[in-house]
Amino acid sequence: MVKAGIAEANITPNRALRVAGMLNPPVVQEAKWPLYARVFVFGDDSRQIALIVLDNLMLATSLIPDFRAVLTQGTGIFPEDVMITCTHTHRAPYAVAVMDEEIDFAYIDWMRDQAAAALRQAVAELEPVDLCVGHIQAPGWTFNRRQVYRSALYGEQVGTQGPQQTTDFLRNEGPEDNEIKALQMLGKDQRCLGGLVNFACHTTVMGGEPVYSADYAGPLTETLSQKFGGIFGFLQGAAGNLWSIDTRQLNTLLAKDFVGPEHAQRMGSALAEKSGEALATGCAVQGDRIAMARTVLTIPQRIVTREQVELAQWYLEKAPEDLDQQEFTRRIYGHDYTFYNNDPVVQEWFARETIGMWEWQRRSGMREVVEQVEVQVMAVGDAAFVGLPGEIFTEFGLQIKAQSPFAETFVVELANGWHGYIPTQEAFQHGGYEARLGYTSRLVPGAGERMVEAALELLAKI
Repeated sequence: MVKAGIAEANITPNRALRVAGMLNPPVVQEAKWPLYARVFVFGDDSRQIALIVLDNLMLATSLIPDFRAVLTQGTGIFPEDVMITCTHTHRAPYAVAVMDEEIDFAYIDWMRDQAAAALRQAVAELEPVDLCVGHIQAPGWTFNRRQVYRSALYGEQVGTQGPQQTTDFLRNEGPEDNEIKALQMLGKDQRCLGGLVNFACHTTVMGGEPVYSADYAGPLTETLSQKFGGIFGFLQGAAGNLWSIDTRQLNTLLAKDFVGPEHAQRMGSALAEKSGEALATGCAVQGDRIAMARTVLTIPQRIVTREQVELAQWYLEKAPEDLDQQEFTRRIYGHDYTFYNNDPVVQEWFARETIGMWEWQRRSGMREVVEQVEVQVMAVGDAAFVGLPGEIFTEFGLQIKAQSPFAETFVVELANGWHGYIPTQEAFQHGGYEARLGYTSRLVPGAGERMVEAALELLAKI
């Protein structure tokens, strides 16, 4: 019989720190839906595996070995049998160097140690459980944020986060994934120990609020705990190109209609209600086998050219205030847009990104800079979890779920590190923010397809 143990630790800082994920990050001192490390341990008579869920933007890949070693010390769990994922909230301290900011290692060490204590508690509280899993469609809360526009030079181009109320708008580039999956764990006397809920949407609903926050995942998991009891964790799905704003209404909505605490509460509560519906019609997880498998792919980075570096340097040093930002985007990027509005602040940021990537690549001493990309899968009976270390386009998540040999498959992005956005081949052709070369999007086209292939092979293996 499957055994499970669940524990949590509050990882909300007790001091004012900057929060990651957006330009001009604020320093905050209060919390709206606190940050948690939530630990889920599964075991059988021969093995234990763990799933760690952190309310954070993402972890730098280089931190994962240390996290695994400290987390598992004294538990009997092998480090490679741990999957560490982040909820992608943009209202938590820096655990990766993005937006010109540095990793806050003091916070990282404290967060890691809090999670380690929770893991030891979860192992100590392992007990036989019955598992129930369900899924349901929850439309109206996640939307594709890559809008395709007619282009005089390139035919079709994406302006990320653009409006649909323009004469040049053609369509959204890709689909959305409205499915919500929920897993519930029932212990002695059918008492709910907690569970996991999986949904694909950027956790940016709190916008630039100067607070620590788990974003919409906060009220979602909070409401489920109030309804069922126990501890619930949020697993971010393949949401690299999804967000919470319906761009059909982008020019007519007020900010409070789609960004801020009120919308986060509405969204979290609605998704919790849908999760309850999914569990009410769900099925018992069949089988009691615990399995984990992983592979590491060697994937190259895209190369920054000297011409791009020279253009970036010129922009930072000499660009006039009346510069045509779209025309400059075409020169340095080869596409019409980064974000739809081609804001000079974003242009300046990507100029620094271009120079930073060039310095990284030229100082590496390698003909081709490559990254070690871990794909990990775990199974509990006939339910599987696929961990991918990046911001994965939803097309890839949909493909994995459709082709998985398991009855239920949870696709979990930002697992075991972060290698930037992982766009589709079509997205690279269209441009836009998620495909623009920088630290936030650096792997070669085809990386996502390779990750999907590896995940499906691992699922078949286990």
